[in-house]
Amino acid sequence: MSKLSKVVVPTDFSDASMAVLEWVKKLCGDQQTEVHCINAVHQPMMYMPMMSGVSTAGVPSTDQLQKLSQESLNNFVAQHMGDLADRTTAVVRVGRPASEIVAYADEIGADMIIIATRGHSALAHALLGSTAEGVAREANCPVLTVHS
Repeated sequence: MSKLSKVVVPTDFSDASMAVLEWVKKLCGDQQTEVHCINAVHQPMMYMPMMSGVSTAGVPSTDQLQKLSQESLNNFVAQHMGDLADRTTAVVRVGRPASEIVAYADEIGADMIIIATRGHSALAHALLGSTAEGVAREANCPVLTVHS
């Protein structure tokens, strides 16, 4: 395998997304690889029913979601990236996670994306979709999926 210079590591802070950390450390630990942890959040209104008269007072703004996500991502890097933390960039994007992950990987010229997959049942996959599958289909670089 050629040297990896930039790797994108998506996380949603779930236990499943932690499964990739061992692989990231194995593949990037002995090299001077830049690690880019990314968390993609949906627009807040995406979660609201499309009904007239529904109050949006309790819905956080996009800015609030980004700030909270950035704080969580910074903590994630500090707590879990170990020796890689000093060469890890924490990035938050807003939009459809698979598309945002792929777009970011393209922007930085990533050599690889390392992403967790939960292995949903066929029904759950049909209903929920799969960020990992979307990334694997759309990415212009190799994608390592780690089953958790």
